[in-house]
Amino acid sequence: MEYLPWIIGGIVVILVIWFIVTYNSLIRKKVYIGEAWSSIDVQLKRKGNILPNLVDTIKMQTDYEGELLEKLTAARSGLVSGTPQERIKESEKANKLLDSFYAVAENYPQLGANESFRQMMTEIADCEDKIAYSRNRYNVAVTSFNTAITVFPGLIVARLFGMKDETFYEIPEQSREDFDNMRIKDLK
Repeated sequence: MEYLPWIIGGIVVILVIWFIVTYNSLIRKKVYIGEAWSSIDVQLKRKGNILPNLVDTIKMQTDYEGELLEKLTAARSGLVSGTPQERIKESEKANKLLDSFYAVAENYPQLGANESFRQMMTEIADCEDKIAYSRNRYNVAVTSFNTAITVFPGLIVARLFGMKDETFYEIPEQSREDFDNMRIKDLK
């Protein structure tokens, strides 16, 4: 009986240490999600900064004015502000519009030959590559966090602090269908 307080005290200490370690682990995973999103955010802003220059280059090199350029300019503002889900949607819209620019370049050989235009299209492609890599990192971090807060014993700490599942960065359904239905003859 004289060891009972020591045993109870030891169990309490172990539980407190476990609680602290688990909480810190969950917070660390949450920070990784924020860092991974930050990488996506940087590239979306970079892409958003390139688009106005691309529009200006097209306007200077062609007599092409119209709805496509207006839509691209509008998409730019969506890339730099809004919720992550809204910004992802705007990025997908901008990608579709950029595909149209390839057709514009074909109709205006001087545009396709313009070094600024080619450089900006290369930078946008580089942004997209980096977004794809960052999206993968983000989704891995989200998977790790979501798993940690839904399995025992981590779910106890997560529920105590109101931690909820994070949202994955997913490609919109229409983009998936476009990729699934893409044929080599459609590529320009």
